[in-house]
Order: sequence, then C-alpha cells, then structure tokens
Amino acid sequence: MLTKSLGQLEEHAVYIIFMASIALFFSHGLWGLTDKLEAHLEQRHNINRLHFNVFTIIFVIIIIGLFPRILQKL
Repeated sequence: MLTKSLGQLEEHAVYIIFMASIALFFSHGLWGLTDKLEAHLEQRHNINRLHFNVFTIIFVIIIIGLFPRILQKL
C-alpha cells in the first residue's frame, strides 16, 4: 500500500512539474512578445513604455471587473 501511494505521488509530481514547465515556457514567450511590442510602440509611435505598462494594468483590472469569475477559475 505504501509503494502504491508513493507511485501515485511521483506520478502527480511529474505532472505538476510538466505543467509548471509548460506555464514557464508560455510566460517566457509572452514576455518576449510583449517586450518586442513595447519596443515597437516606443520607436515607431512614440508611446512611452511606462504608459504602455500602466495601460496594460488598467486593462487587466477592467477585464477582471467585467468577468470576476475568471478569478474563481484560478
């Protein structure tokens, strides 16, 4: 019985590590795209990075305000 529960624990641990690495790669790619977008907006359209970041935070707060069930899914 002990070995069976240890096997399940290892299986769950591998799944958690796998999902965490997928989330890490996704956030890394998203961060890189956002950084390129910030650089593009700053160079081509003279939009300051600070303004872009503040707009992004306000946008996320508005989305959470409109759809509060998003937080329940987390």
